[in-house]
Amino acid sequence: MIKFFRKIRQRLLAENRFSKYVLYAIGEIILVVIGILIALQINNWNEKQKDIEKEQQILLSLREEFKQNIQELEFDHALNEGSVNAIVTLMNFDHTNAFNTKTIDSLIGQMYNYATFDPRLGVMNDIISSGNLELIRDAKLKYALNQWTGELDDYKEDIIVRREYWVNNLPRILYKYIPLRNVDASMNRSDYKRNISIQPMEVPKENYVALLSDLEVNNMMFDYYMNQSYVTINENVIMDFLKETLSLIEANITND
Repeated sequence: MIKFFRKIRQRLLAENRFSKYVLYAIGEIILVVIGILIALQINNWNEKQKDIEKEQQILLSLREEFKQNIQELEFDHALNEGSVNAIVTLMNFDHTNAFNTKTIDSLIGQMYNYATFDPRLGVMNDIISSGNLELIRDAKLKYALNQWTGELDDYKEDIIVRREYWVNNLPRILYKYIPLRNVDASMNRSDYKRNISIQPMEVPKENYVALLSDLEVNNMMFDYYMNQSYVTINENVIMDFLKETLSLIEANITND
């Protein structure tokens, strides 16, 4: 092709057709420019396709991470809701009627049995640190992913308050009346299995009556109820966020 164009130029010069040569040269330049533009367009298209493929891989990884977080949060939230319900039952418990001490042990065990949601952030952190978040084309999804770690801030504060309150108050008060081993024996979580179990210790029923009658214990339970309630409320907010963002992720996956 190059030889063909060279021969045309040589023939026009030899025939002294300068004006036609100029027009031809301009036309050749235009053809070269068009060729370059086409090549750039093809290259840009190829790069865009690579970015789209990379985006799809990111979305698939995010989908798995968000699904795992939802599953983990559902488990932890169920434990925390059970703890809240146990506190309410204990505070409303009528100890003037006949009751089984094991019932109180079980309720205190459930109250004691709180959980902390520890989200998986490996994929999300990698996307942010690598700058690959810019590959997400859906503006709404990109915004949601940017907000993800911020959604956890209030929750982190609440779980710290809950833990500190529990450590500094509940053991000091409860242990005056009932053995911790009795509470431990009532905990039967699927992730809390042990090969060795410690038998509960019998204490006078009056200890349980004193526990349920103690004003300090009652106030402590109410404070703990409030702390645990804030945690569960934030878990509901986080769960809604996770599910909504997962829906956005799935809506943008095209090569599943």
